[in-house]
This record gives sequence, C-alpha cells and structure tokens, in this order.
Amino acid sequence: MTRAKTALACTVALVLGGLAASLSAQEAPPVELLPPLPPEQVLAAFAPDKGRDQTAASCGLCHAPAMITGKHYSADKWAETVDHMVDKGAKVSDADYDTIVDYLARNYGPEKLAAISPVAGAASGSAPR
Repeated sequence: MTRAKTALACTVALVLGGLAASLSAQEAPPVELLPPLPPEQVLAAFAPDKGRDQTAASCGLCHAPAMITGKHYSADKWAETVDHMVDKGAKVSDADYDTIVDYLARNYGPEKLAAISPVAGAASGSAPR
C-alpha cells in the first residue's frame, strides 16, 4: 500500500470512528433526574387511597408527582408503564406491584379524567358517569 493510500485509509477510519461515536452519543442522551422532593410532599401530592404509600415511595423517588398524576391511563397501560419502570430499575416489590397498578388505575385512570372534565373524557372515549 502506498503512503497516500495509507493516509487516506487512516483518515477514513478516523472520520468513520468519530461519526460512530457521535451517533452512539446521540442515541443515549444522559438522563438528568431532578432532586427528589421531601417524602411528605410526594405523599401529599397523591390522592388518598389504598396503595398511596407504596406508589409514592416507588414512583416518587425518580418522578415529580405531577408527571404521574397528570396521566389518565387504563389499568393495562399503567401495568405496562410500571413494568417499563421496573425494567429501568424502579424498586417495586412483587408484593406491591398489583397494589400500585390498582391504585394508579383507580385514581389516575380514564374514568377520573371523565369525572374531572366531561369534554376530555368524551374525547378519550370514556363516557362521563
């Protein structure tokens, strides 16, 4: 191989290596967590009901309560969301899993959205009660 071809090959390798590093950095942006709220503020943000303590303790470690309480998912979607969070490292014991999903579905499900806003409930396909 001539010097020119070797130099060209090295340049191409450097450019492709830099491009690959840049793309991999873009695929996984760093996650920045907000400083946690005091536990009593987290607990106070959730609706009083069976499962509130477990939900606040498990979900409130990483998320601002409004991020959770502003959602209105079905029970299946809440289960999928909790599964996803567990896969990402959320501390949810097997004993608390159903309690948390049930709590979220009861207090932050589509029916609650319909009760708060009949127009929003109709738009989401839930009939007001």
